[in-house]
Amino acid sequence: MSFVNDASSFLASALRYPRGFDAVVTRAARRTHPKPLELFEFEACPYCRKVREALCELDLDYLCYPVAQGSPRRTRLKRLGGKVQVPYLVDPNQKTALYESDDIVAYLYRHYGSEAPRDSGWLRIPGLFNDGLSFFASAARLGRGRRCRVPNSRRRLKPLELFNMEGSPYCRKVREVLCELDLEYFVRNVPRGSPQREELKRIGGKIQVPFLIDPNTGTAMYESDEIIDYLEERYGVATSDGEE
Repeated sequence: MSFVNDASSFLASALRYPRGFDAVVTRAARRTHPKPLELFEFEACPYCRKVREALCELDLDYLCYPVAQGSPRRTRLKRLGGKVQVPYLVDPNQKTALYESDDIVAYLYRHYGSEAPRDSGWLRIPGLFNDGLSFFASAARLGRGRRCRVPNSRRRLKPLELFNMEGSPYCRKVREVLCELDLEYFVRNVPRGSPQREELKRIGGKIQVPFLIDPNTGTAMYESDEIIDYLEERYGVATSDGEE
């Protein structure tokens, strides 16, 4: 089963390559260090994937609010944006919030990049082709990261922290479980070329992703399968942690 899981995740990465692997612009090129962006999304959504890829390529960190099917956090999303639709980006630096993946990607490149989005200037067909590949990548994962298995509404937890590269098949496996367990987490992107890779090495001892930090338990670890086992054991059963 693990082999099949890994193989389908590699297939999803291959369908999207080279998206979400290399930094187009690094944080070192920005004069200011923006506050983390906020993204309401779920892992299996093909449109959310396009936004996550752009965030990684622009070397931007963000706070992820999973809103998979069944997540009580969808109520908050509707209250903030007026409807339950993803992706939904909130930028506290510009006091901006918006739906629609293409609009979000264009916005991110306009404010945090030095060039137009990679699809800019193309005909409509390549844009549809890009969407199609993202749909196929979602299909390859057979619904993983689509449904919330353990609603987190009764827990008061600090967001977990994930050093991540969007295109990594191993990071994808961890993000899927975080989404299914309805756990908020802070994404620290480390695409190839990112200076934040040195920060990862300083904290964890080596440059390898995924790397998870759980401030609720003081746990930090590499290796996707070990991270998933930890998440399932710690958060995979509904608890009353922090219940009022």
